[in-house]
Amino acid sequence: MIRYVKHHFIDKAKYDLCVKLDSSGLVYGFSWYLDTACETWDALVLNDYDAVWPLPVRSKFGIKYFYRPFGIQQLGIFSKIDVSDDYRNEFAKQMIANCKFADLYLNEDQLIGVESLAGVQTKINRNYVLNLGTSYREIYHGYNSNTRRAIKKASKQKLEIFEHDGPDVLIDIFKDTRGERLQLSEAFYANMSKLMYQALHKGVGKVWTVYGPGNIACGGAFFIETNTRSTLLFTALDDVGKEMRAMFHLLNEYIILNSENQLLLDFEGSNDEGVAHFYRSFGSKEKHYQQLKYNGLPLPLRWLKK
Repeated sequence: MIRYVKHHFIDKAKYDLCVKLDSSGLVYGFSWYLDTACETWDALVLNDYDAVWPLPVRSKFGIKYFYRPFGIQQLGIFSKIDVSDDYRNEFAKQMIANCKFADLYLNEDQLIGVESLAGVQTKINRNYVLNLGTSYREIYHGYNSNTRRAIKKASKQKLEIFEHDGPDVLIDIFKDTRGERLQLSEAFYANMSKLMYQALHKGVGKVWTVYGPGNIACGGAFFIETNTRSTLLFTALDDVGKEMRAMFHLLNEYIILNSENQLLLDFEGSNDEGVAHFYRSFGSKEKHYQQLKYNGLPLPLRWLKK
């Protein structure tokens, strides 16, 4: 039986155990992560937490809707048992029954058929992951020639990696170099900062900063390591770092350190071809995850969520 459970009635111990045992290893589903990323969230629960679907929820003009908060790439169904296609479709029907609008992103282990779901549209998105469970030599063999040249160039620079900066260093670099062009809201930066600090507090976050000549930070990355997955949550790079191939250097050093571990490096994207090409250049594999969009608003109100 699938039931809709409001946030304050969720048994978070049982809920988190289900997320932890899910084969995806995704961090986004844990209660601490959701509590940090969004104002509130409810969940669809199968039986005694055999499977769960967390649903970040908001309301506008009194209308409840489900959405994807900043800092969350994928959610969908997390389970400690095999979930059949019929159950996935039943989850989707229950989700629709509890809102008037939804714009959600499922995880790569699932695909929901929408033929029988009125008002639902889907889109396939790209993600890239690299298995670090083999030797560095084998992983390096999968790099393309441009990445190998970039790493060689970076090795000739005076680059140092520091692991004890706070996330604000990364956010400041990002704002200075990309903020004006991307025009992201302050809510985005606040959310990312909260998520990174909370991950550090939980002992699963890692800040890697690259320093160039003059001991000036020129780039960095934030990783979250949970279960068997390391998620590249946030990166920043200034013009100096770009010229010195600092991000190639940083990721290569991270791969060296973590090779031969049962860890999947999740690059967290991307549909953008330029970014996707960069991640593919490390020999990563393309994965797909589904966006599910439902609009059950009355016709006069559908413009509200276009």
